[in-house]
Amino acid sequence: MNRAAQPTPSLALEPPWTKGRFWKRQGLRDMEYVPRKGWNATLSALAYAAYRERCLREHRSPDLNLWAAMHALPASGRYAQLGADALVLWHGTSAARAEKIREHGLIHREGVWAATDPSIAHGYTRWRSTSFQAGSAMIVFVISKTAWDARATRWGDNIAQFHRSIPADQIEYILWSDGLEFVGTARAREPRPWGIARFTRREGQWTPCCHRPVRFDAEHTYEELAEWLELSVRRIFQVLGTASTIEVFSSLYACLRPFEALDNQCVLEALDDLCCPAKGTHGRVRQFRLKDALSDG
Repeated sequence: MNRAAQPTPSLALEPPWTKGRFWKRQGLRDMEYVPRKGWNATLSALAYAAYRERCLREHRSPDLNLWAAMHALPASGRYAQLGADALVLWHGTSAARAEKIREHGLIHREGVWAATDPSIAHGYTRWRSTSFQAGSAMIVFVISKTAWDARATRWGDNIAQFHRSIPADQIEYILWSDGLEFVGTARAREPRPWGIARFTRREGQWTPCCHRPVRFDAEHTYEELAEWLELSVRRIFQVLGTASTIEVFSSLYACLRPFEALDNQCVLEALDDLCCPAKGTHGRVRQFRLKDALSDG
């Protein structure tokens, strides 16, 4: 399980969702729901949405298990087993409801709704969290495309109404406000999840909990938060090639504990130092790539 803590005892303490003017002034539309300080882990759904949009624009399929690995989560065995027949669906709900859904699945006599585009489902998460003060949560489940055709009525390209229910054993991940959780019945061996860096505050500075230097990968170590940040940003772009800001933020916070150790402004400064706008990309979400990649290419 990859979570910072158990469900928040007082779900009403979660701040209401609002659009941030700061991000709009920066020209970062994909970040509009990111708080100026801190992080809400359900925003990782919007990171997948940005990744999915780029993949579809480039005529290739997004990989749920790659997204999972980059968020320090085990890969889904069900998704790997279904292969090309796998369909990833998202359901936006409240944290209070998500606890029941994890146990019993999605059940409603009038049918249950899901979306292939997580940005649509996240809108329901924001609505339920803000309207009912019940916390935020996203449900990620995987079905076969055959089941999609047989058990659901499509409403456009991205939304479906399932006739009765979606069993709990088809749920693979739950996104909570304070962390991400794998709940699938089987794990795939590859890709391996990225590790979680843990920091503690000593004498006013965030320092690694482990003995320094800390191993980052087979070739790199770090001793300070800034070193971990640079290595992490480089790794994200080395894997994806190009990425949006929300994808970078999402992976960074998923691989860090506690969230408070990382300041959003520091991430923006790292992006400015290491990255530049990617050429040849289209759409409303800005894409970036490593400056090193330009000089190497």
